[in-house]
Amino acid sequence: MNYDSPTSREVLGYLKTKQIKQEDVANFLGIGRTTLNRKLNGASEFKISEIKQIHDQFNVPFEKFFKDIN
Repeated sequence: MNYDSPTSREVLGYLKTKQIKQEDVANFLGIGRTTLNRKLNGASEFKISEIKQIHDQFNVPFEKFFKDIN
């Protein structure tokens, strides 16, 4: 199932632009890199708590997670 691939790609693109490693994000969240990769590629959803943690720790704008919400 693909939850929100365009938005997930926004987050992935932001991480790459800021040179933030997926491994660092996964370790910070306490999840496996494969699990994070599935979330970043839209195969599963981020939890609200994970979004807030990523925002707080890595300064990823909330808009990257909720791009299509008006």
